[in-house]
Amino acid sequence: MFRLVTTADELVKVAMIRAIVFMEEQGISCAEEMDGRDHSALHVLGMIDGEPVACGRIRFLAGEAKLQRLAVRRAWRGRGIGGKLLAFMLDQCREHGFHRFVLNAQTRALGFYARHGFCACGEEFMEAGIPHVLMRCVEEPPPEGAVPL
Repeated sequence: MFRLVTTADELVKVAMIRAIVFMEEQGISCAEEMDGRDHSALHVLGMIDGEPVACGRIRFLAGEAKLQRLAVRRAWRGRGIGGKLLAFMLDQCREHGFHRFVLNAQTRALGFYARHGFCACGEEFMEAGIPHVLMRCVEEPPPEGAVPL
């Protein structure tokens, strides 16, 4: 279902999902949504039966992975796809050696991220005209030489 974007065609599908969810549904401007940081990020695409349904991006910053632009198209919501997308993204972060995760959650999604181990840090703030809260999740890295089960 999910994969890292490796082709221009896949990146176009990611941009399409983001345009539908963030620009069309949420009224975020193109300038705010396409912020110039896509070139330095990993992108994740979720497909079902050939249809692009979900996406997200990961940026690796100083000691932590920043999860951004998580989106599931309306017709596919309520099926657990968002949780699977988040889990896939966290696994990608771990594979890159990161065990500290941060994101700016829309306030209406605080419960979703809390159920996946994120804790709110700080006060509510506005981003793209939508209330957000900074959230973090910190895991212990596996011990040196540990073998996964």
